[in-house]
Amino acid sequence: MLSEFLIVSPLLAVVAVVTVVLIGLLIWGARNPLVWRLLSVLGMGTGAGFLVWGILLATMNEGPPLVSPAGIIALGAGALVGSIVLLVVSYCGGCRTRKE
Repeated sequence: MLSEFLIVSPLLAVVAVVTVVLIGLLIWGARNPLVWRLLSVLGMGTGAGFLVWGILLATMNEGPPLVSPAGIIALGAGALVGSIVLLVVSYCGGCRTRKE
């Protein structure tokens, strides 16, 4: 029981640190749209990678280590759509009304 806790504990710490860093980058991106554009590029790459991985696993009838191929495809599609939305919002944030 203790050995399972020792294995899961570092994993939870890594997930917590990554979550805090991503939230910090999203808040920083509200002031600097370049940060959101960089995050969206990383998200698009990650989403496309998960989509390809899930499709390959589904076509080869192989089981992935953690979730089903449909779950991996859904994760990739969600990351891809979220990063595209973030990219659009980063460009629309600078569209302010012009005073003439």
